[in-house]
Amino acid sequence: MKTKVQFHFCAGIALLASTLSTQCLAQSPAPQLARVTITHVKPDMLTEWIDLEKNEVVPALKKAGQTARTVYVTSLFGNSYEYVIITPFQKYADFDAGNPMIKALGETASARLAEKLRKCTESSTSYVNTRLADLSNVLDGPPPPMIVTARYRITPGKATDFQNLVKSEILPVYKKAKVGLIVSQRGAGANPNDVTMSTAYSKFADMDGGPFITKQLGQEGANKVNAKFVGIRTLIEVVVRTRVQDLSF
Repeated sequence: MKTKVQFHFCAGIALLASTLSTQCLAQSPAPQLARVTITHVKPDMLTEWIDLEKNEVVPALKKAGQTARTVYVTSLFGNSYEYVIITPFQKYADFDAGNPMIKALGETASARLAEKLRKCTESSTSYVNTRLADLSNVLDGPPPPMIVTARYRITPGKATDFQNLVKSEILPVYKKAKVGLIVSQRGAGANPNDVTMSTAYSKFADMDGGPFITKQLGQEGANKVNAKFVGIRTLIEVVVRTRVQDLSF
């Protein structure tokens, strides 16, 4: 069961990013916000946690009026038993309405469910994520079954340089190949200098041949592009995730 679930995860989301700096927001007239929660589940409680999420949390959220939720799990390459829950929202004022679980279940039942979930987890953290729409290539259709996400730390004062290079050097390659790319920036709850670039894949075989840019431009071409980012971004990590269909809607 555990193996099956781990292979069953993350997806194009990549909705990753956050409350950006004023500099970035100026170039994203219609930012798409999301609350991202990263949860590490106890290995011996994995089945129980998934059952609770599927049979109690998801129905309650739908009852409370939540319209979308995407869940990913680290798949093979990354932290084991790590789940990423992405919940979009329109504005921060939405949180003034209170916990949707209490709205759906009432305080007593909500507290009881929260306690059962806590017993299944080792840690959990949340942050705001903002998709940089003008840097992304979002394709029509359902989220991809798999994504490879690179997280970069942008040098302070270099946000505009980074965005301009992505627009001129990276985005056109994705558009020409008709491959999904989601670029996001983290905000409140995380380091706002961190940006993620998520490439959509359909299967692990798509990773053969090296990074997407290398496969499209060749090693020499990729080296030239990467050289332009020197001093602008530092690679923090690369994680493979797959979408968990049963926990998403």
